[in-house]
Amino acid sequence: MQMQQEAMSNVLSAVASLAASQPVLYGPDNRPLRPSGSFGYQRDAAKRTGTMKNWLPKRLFGKQAEALERSQIVDRSIDLTNNDPNAAGLIDNIATYVVGSGLVPHPTLDLKVLDIDKERAKTIQTQMRAVYNTWSPFADAGQRMTFGEIQYLSKLNIMRFGENFLYLPMIKDPARPYSLACQFIHSLRVKTPADLINSPDIKDGIELGEYGEAKCIWIKKSDPTGILPDTSKNFVRMPVRNGHRWNILHNFVCKDPEQVRGIPFLAPAMKYFRDFNDLLNSELVSNIVTSALTYFIEVTGGGAPWDVAQNMGTVEDTRYDSDGASRTMRYEETYPGAILYGASGQKPHLLAANRPGVTFEPFTKVVKKAMSLSVNLPYPVAFKDMDDVDFAGFRSAMLDAWRVFEMERKTMGSGMCQPIRTMLMEEAYLRNDLDISDFYPQMHAYTRAEWRGAPKGDIEPIKAIKADLLANKGNIKSKKKIIIERGDDYDTTMDDLQFEKEDQEERGIATNVEDADLTDKDLEKEQDK
Repeated sequence: MQMQQEAMSNVLSAVASLAASQPVLYGPDNRPLRPSGSFGYQRDAAKRTGTMKNWLPKRLFGKQAEALERSQIVDRSIDLTNNDPNAAGLIDNIATYVVGSGLVPHPTLDLKVLDIDKERAKTIQTQMRAVYNTWSPFADAGQRMTFGEIQYLSKLNIMRFGENFLYLPMIKDPARPYSLACQFIHSLRVKTPADLINSPDIKDGIELGEYGEAKCIWIKKSDPTGILPDTSKNFVRMPVRNGHRWNILHNFVCKDPEQVRGIPFLAPAMKYFRDFNDLLNSELVSNIVTSALTYFIEVTGGGAPWDVAQNMGTVEDTRYDSDGASRTMRYEETYPGAILYGASGQKPHLLAANRPGVTFEPFTKVVKKAMSLSVNLPYPVAFKDMDDVDFAGFRSAMLDAWRVFEMERKTMGSGMCQPIRTMLMEEAYLRNDLDISDFYPQMHAYTRAEWRGAPKGDIEPIKAIKADLLANKGNIKSKKKIIIERGDDYDTTMDDLQFEKEDQEERGIATNVEDADLTDKDLEKEQDK
């Protein structure tokens, strides 16, 4: 013990001696240098001259100001996605890529953590797949949507409203295989009651806990007439959790510290979408007007034009001169325009259909590129415009887009799908549909799953398959991973292959093994076919 103390004392003495021998740096004020000094240079981003003179961003002070601004953005987003074809098509395009027909869970039990063998794990995973497949068609409380369709609507809600509120009631109905159900709550119904605006714990309809977590959601009751006052007596205060079980799932993309509500997906480029829609509408109306050309036929010989056109006129229009005298104008129609007969010497005025100009398409493409960048997608993918895009360019755009789609899938899987599946498996366990004895101590380990959607596909599928086979042969990627990435379930696929092999052997059909050794030339021939 004494030797250890002496060694420690020697170490401390050495450290103190080393610290004393270090030089001390002094700043311009002849004092030891400290971080309080600054040798930075002025940044142009803060200057107040030139074009930056009037750039004075307005900050919001107070919870109510933030709530009013977010509500205004949501209203505009709803109008935009309802009436603008570009905005509506864009969010539908993204929801189709990310969700499609729905993300599917692939159970990933950790055998070492759960201390179970492979056969038992396979049995549990089979039971879990059966539970999910049985429940999915009945997931909607209103009995209108499957769980895949619920996911699709959830993604649309997050893009349109910036967030998604999903109520998870337990419905006792003998027609339902499981009680767990999903019911959407419109985000416009979630707000702070007027008599609780000054409450320090409620921010934009979300009642917060000690660490900023959502404890309760304030939901206004149904008000078809719109006459109910926004006081707390006309609201429902709904807890976010009941014990360890979720009561309401509130999902949104958090981009700011202390953010409690979501911002619509198109907010950064909302002005672009609106102005672009007005531009297209104005250009379309102008083309409709100019397409209805009016022909002016000069009548010579001293006769009145309306007399000459009398036998050919199909439309009559009575006009009055300044002296009150009336005269009839006759027109001969050619849809969609008209032919006008005028007197000799009158100058014809014809509308020339010279719109849009030659710069219209390049200009609109630049605007659409800015809009696609605002939603973090390459232009060819966001607006499905393949013109002037070669194979390499489109492949690069798709790879970039799928990085975004994969991130969105993981966010949806972990933020919405996984909590719901955990609750479903808990109910299945309580109904004795799962052969598990230690569910609650290892609940999260048993309910772990990887959520996968439809495969991204490939322009050259044979090359993609060959790459997967080489990766598997080189022990870089497992067959399970390959099968899951292609949108199939590993255990189901292996069972099908085993059944197919046994069935062929029983029928005396020889398995064709030559196809597994196709050369590159053979693959090219097969692809050409």
